[in-house]
Amino acid sequence: MMYYTQPYLKTLKTTVTSVDGNNVTTEQTIFYPEGGGQDGDRGFIGNVKVLDTKKAPDGNSILITEDASSIKAGDSVQLVLDWEHRHTCMVTHTAQHLLSGLLYTMYGIGTVAVHMAKDYLTIETDQQTIPSSQIDGLVERANKEILADRKVSYAEMSHEDAMALGLRRSIKVEGPVRIVTIEDVDRIACGGVHVSGTLQIRLIVFTGHEQIRGHERLYFRCGQSAVENAVSDSKVTKALCADLSCKEEEIVQKVESLSAELTQKKAKLAQLSQQLETYNIKNRLDQNNMACYEISEEDDISVTARCAGSFEDLALCVLQNKGDKKVWLIVLSGSYNCDFNRLRSSLLAPFNAKGGGKAPVYQGVMENCNSDTFFSEFRKNVGEIRG
Repeated sequence: MMYYTQPYLKTLKTTVTSVDGNNVTTEQTIFYPEGGGQDGDRGFIGNVKVLDTKKAPDGNSILITEDASSIKAGDSVQLVLDWEHRHTCMVTHTAQHLLSGLLYTMYGIGTVAVHMAKDYLTIETDQQTIPSSQIDGLVERANKEILADRKVSYAEMSHEDAMALGLRRSIKVEGPVRIVTIEDVDRIACGGVHVSGTLQIRLIVFTGHEQIRGHERLYFRCGQSAVENAVSDSKVTKALCADLSCKEEEIVQKVESLSAELTQKKAKLAQLSQQLETYNIKNRLDQNNMACYEISEEDDISVTARCAGSFEDLALCVLQNKGDKKVWLIVLSGSYNCDFNRLRSSLLAPFNAKGGGKAPVYQGVMENCNSDTFFSEFRKNVGEIRG
């Protein structure tokens, strides 16, 4: 398998051994078949496009082509790799070994699963949470090992000898085992294809995390993707510094200060909004402390509810259009306090209104109706409650 013995070979002359539909096999191959989380190779057989590579039961590579109608067994062909795709896969796979190895040696954190995509790499760990300080330490150490250009090598050995190495992860295959070693960093059983030295990874950046199956999943970019990410982040940082009139080292403090200021202003705005709405309710009350009115769809009816709930003696009915529905708010306190089920059957049921609440505030929705009719029924029902 020349993708193991000569992983940097980009072209190869060989002979076609079989053609089954659009699936082609050759006497020798440089095309790596999908496996171990690494994508299968792409490229060309002569002028025929190879879309993917899968592994046959006998271990050979099956080249899945776009159209193999022009190829037949016995043909002498030129295999050409999509080298950009292959090298990206090699870089990402090596970066994954580097990160997983360091997670284990630095913090005793194991790797449960990995996913290698075109633009990112994910590592699902065996931890529920990982402190940000450990992630920072991991990335810093990984990039130091990249600059040290650690050699990446392979060795085949018996299953028994491989087991005796005390690898960080159990061996998933029977028979001879292929061991991949990153010099002074990691050693693991793996059937993938990797770069020859860590310097080819160029850069690793951490981009985020999430919880999955009770584990912490970490997201990274590596290689060209990491470089592009760093350049993009730099542009954003410079733009923010220009807008905020600060230096790069001051940007975090500046944003935190602005965030705190915004929080204070939001709190003040909320306070003023409640004061204004309290005045609005008072201004609408009649001599019996009763008010019925509509508010616009843009208004926040929850503010009205909070303010109205503080009145000691009040009968309030507010309606708000929401598309083909109406939101209703009813507040009954003091002399208007009652068993709300009474209103539910006499006032709400005829309008097919749904909802409820806890005294003195009740809220819900109903089909669109004539507001004046509903207000009239509300005044009638509430008047009967007060007697």
